[in-house]
Amino acid sequence: MKNNLFVKSLFSCSFILLLNLFSSAQQIDARFDIANFQSENNPYIETYLSVNANGLSYLSKANGTYQAQLTVVIEFIQDDKIIKVDKYNLSSPEINDTSLIDFVFLDQQRYQLSEGNYTLSLSLTDNNNINTEIKHKQEIEIKSKNNGFSDIQLVESYEQTIEKNILSKGGYDLIPFISNLYNTDNIKLSCYFEYYSDKNEEVLIQSSIISQSTQKIVNNLIKRKKCDSMFDASLNTFPIENLSTGTYYLKIEAINRNNEVIETNLRKFYKINKNLKDEFVFEDSFISMIDNKDTLKKYIEYLHPIQTSIENIQGKNLDYNNVEILQKYFYRFWFDRDPFNTEQSWKNYYNLVKLVNREFRNGIIDGYLSDRGRIYLSYGSPNSRSQEIMPKGFQPFEVWHYYSIGDERDIKFIFSNDRMPNEYRLVYTNKFGEINDKDWLNRFEENYYDDFDNGKKSPIDYYNNPN
Repeated sequence: MKNNLFVKSLFSCSFILLLNLFSSAQQIDARFDIANFQSENNPYIETYLSVNANGLSYLSKANGTYQAQLTVVIEFIQDDKIIKVDKYNLSSPEINDTSLIDFVFLDQQRYQLSEGNYTLSLSLTDNNNINTEIKHKQEIEIKSKNNGFSDIQLVESYEQTIEKNILSKGGYDLIPFISNLYNTDNIKLSCYFEYYSDKNEEVLIQSSIISQSTQKIVNNLIKRKKCDSMFDASLNTFPIENLSTGTYYLKIEAINRNNEVIETNLRKFYKINKNLKDEFVFEDSFISMIDNKDTLKKYIEYLHPIQTSIENIQGKNLDYNNVEILQKYFYRFWFDRDPFNTEQSWKNYYNLVKLVNREFRNGIIDGYLSDRGRIYLSYGSPNSRSQEIMPKGFQPFEVWHYYSIGDERDIKFIFSNDRMPNEYRLVYTNKFGEINDKDWLNRFEENYYDDFDNGKKSPIDYYNNPN
């Protein structure tokens, strides 16, 4: 068992979320991040994992305490081959009362890999509830960084290293901040990065915070230091209590004696600040013509299927009685996706919303709130959509097939209708990050599959051979 566990109070990080957040209906609530560094001549990556203790199942121990445990599997895949795999158990601290869980526990690992492109696959399984599993997959690139910057690691807290351990880098023990969202209570941002050079030349290392909307340094948040060695570790802290709600970049630059920028790296982050107004300016755009707060609220609700986790949280924290705030949020949403065709991007999406509302609406909810509507808005029209008229007593179903979604291939969704007319629930898919009810297929095979009339196809038939 490998368990490099450390714990922190949930109160201090109540809004910790990632752009690549993964979760499911099965309760596990986890955040994941990685960073690429260099050790001598070999690159390595660090993985950072946080788990909300409140979303796990607990078993009693002989000493009267309770404990949760996860199985963590990390795979590095290259050209469809597993290059490295790491499987270990991660246990929560022992607690006396499961009704008073208010912390997250964290895990950090290091992996040395050759240069190249990989698919990183992560799965988490609750050992006390084996049907509770979530998966995450992302593409990564491992580079030797003999010249240039490492990745930027966001840091929750730090202290000088006394005895080297898994958290030690550059003379510090670093507790990772596994998020890129800072809320009103987060008054500082700390970051760690390294600079590597195969020449002994003096450079100026400049760190600053840049507004995405203006591309300018905000609030004079800039730090500079000279570096004249082949390795330099930087740990910077910026005060961010006066940043308004918005999107920012942590920007690091290496500048030579000729005042030329020779290396640059960026790390995006978000700030929610209920104490300050958002300074984003939309001027004479299409959104200025939409000034009814109820209409704006509905339009923002339409965005839910395509919002990032951060945008979802920002949307929930809006003052829905303030038209200007709603206009800014809505316009920024579409401006960030397409600054050149902002209005048209919204109109194209709105046409899709109207389509799914017509096709997938039932007597209670609009189509965009349904599982089929959400999948359609998130991933587009499926390449094939299979429907079968079922024998009496069987649940109607649909199987959607996508040739590809991003980097994933041969993606299928099974929707089952076991409630009111036209209310199909997503019950099974091989898409990472979506609900994956393994028991549904098992139940179907046990109860129904052998009873189909001759020539009648089941969800499994369509799933295995979509047409």
